[in-house]
Amino acid sequence: MRITLDPWGGDYGNQISSPQAADDSAQVPPVLGEQVEPGPWCPKEPLIQKDPVLTAVIDGVMRVDAPAIITDEQNQYLAIFGSYAAGAVVIDQSVRITDENLDRLFVVGGNKSGEDVTVSSGSGGKVPMRYRSVSVAEANPESLRERLMTEMRQAEIDLARKLSGDERLIIADGNLTFLGESSSVVGVIKTIRRMYLAPEEAKILKFLEPGERTPLFQFSGSSKRKSFEVFTCYLRLVKPRPIEHPFTGLVRMEVKVSLGIENATALLDQAARAVTALASRAPKDPRAPQNLIPIGGLERRLRHRLGDPRLVRRCIEKALLNQL
Repeated sequence: MRITLDPWGGDYGNQISSPQAADDSAQVPPVLGEQVEPGPWCPKEPLIQKDPVLTAVIDGVMRVDAPAIITDEQNQYLAIFGSYAAGAVVIDQSVRITDENLDRLFVVGGNKSGEDVTVSSGSGGKVPMRYRSVSVAEANPESLRERLMTEMRQAEIDLARKLSGDERLIIADGNLTFLGESSSVVGVIKTIRRMYLAPEEAKILKFLEPGERTPLFQFSGSSKRKSFEVFTCYLRLVKPRPIEHPFTGLVRMEVKVSLGIENATALLDQAARAVTALASRAPKDPRAPQNLIPIGGLERRLRHRLGDPRLVRRCIEKALLNQL
């Protein structure tokens, strides 16, 4: 028996969220990719014809500030007070955080129509925090959190569209499920939830050197929100240590198939070089190397914008006490 480690800090879960092995045919998922880039199935070094004039890395953070229950004359409904923020790190002649977007939601289950909740904060309670009321059909905590995440991801996508343009490289943290077809945004997925390669093709991952990627392949699928079709590849950021599992240091990048294979290849090559250069290092980041350096700094800034969670919770409690 051999035990290997996941290098991510335990508080952040695992880089691999499924126990399947890439070469275990009994565990192959139903969605498998098909190579679309010409040439042999072997590691590729990105070829850069032209550097972007601007690179932007987009991410968001979310938090459940307090769970709640709404009670009327006959029924009870689960709810949450939740906050999210999205922003971008723009890299050109300088590096700066821009376009920060903060919102707070009062999410109610069971299709119950609630009212916006305003919470007083700040010195002397003079700063209002408005929790915008939204409802979801399902009455369970997972659905409430999913609605909060959906709102956050939509804010990220809106920001990606705003920053997109000619000779710009826009990197989004996560997949592109929320994005329309005519987009040149690159999604970078740092958690491996399933393997989109058949066992024989997946063996290539063990041979990727830092900065190398797999050939592009294509797959289609669907989620609760919509169907999707992307060109994608795996990229190696660092080599695993002997005590770490072989998927250590891998990310998956994807773009929409509407770009066409030639444009997608050029864009993913640009992204591969940028992502490799921006990879974080342990032990400074507990999700190294997949959590890019700009994302780490952006997340800290956005969490600060959300406010101290204990103070926000006390403000919510005070507001509810005043309603009694």
